[in-house]
Amino acid sequence: MTTPTQPSIKYGRPVTTDGVPNLYAGSVVVPWTPPDPGIDNLGISSVDTFAVPGVGEYTVAFDGFVRVVRSEPTSREWSNAEVYTNLIEMKMVGHCDELGTITVVLNPDCLSTGQIRTPFDPYAGEGPSAKACRMAVGAVFTMPKLGLTLINKEPIILTIDDVRQIPPAGSPGKGQIYRMLPLHDVNHPDDEPVAYVTSLRFTMGGYITAEEIAAK
Repeated sequence: MTTPTQPSIKYGRPVTTDGVPNLYAGSVVVPWTPPDPGIDNLGISSVDTFAVPGVGEYTVAFDGFVRVVRSEPTSREWSNAEVYTNLIEMKMVGHCDELGTITVVLNPDCLSTGQIRTPFDPYAGEGPSAKACRMAVGAVFTMPKLGLTLINKEPIILTIDDVRQIPPAGSPGKGQIYRMLPLHDVNHPDDEPVAYVTSLRFTMGGYITAEEIAAK
């Protein structure tokens, strides 16, 4: 599933994919250096905890891939460079006995966006400073065993600290979730939530091949 050109919900700045090359396994990443625009094809894994009222709370390990398009950096100097990102494709699959197999993809009604920049730090010393990565994501969670397809109406905020290279492949991150993030039935999005995400921890993997993406 890919993000449409004009989604109804935009969490941030659109980034064009026109003429932007796909980057796969074997691509070189240079630390402390703002890269040219690219579409990063990366592995990703996560451990999410779901609370389903009347059913229980369950922790599920996921594995999959993301495709992220990056903008032209605002500067060729690392210290001043900001990079904007859009998630253009995602697929993650996890399983637990109680919830069955869960598939997570991007919500096509949302433009999932992010930014990589240097946080303001009045006490920063000399030398290059690490950046922080933030992305707001709209997703679709399919849980066939429960007969549910769920969406988040509030964005999932994925964050990575201590970013020393772009993309931050191999870096651990976390979802900024305060206690619980509501998940709604896609067919009744204005009704009460039917489940919640209560924790999300992920690791952004390295570049993978086109064949690995097709296999997932």
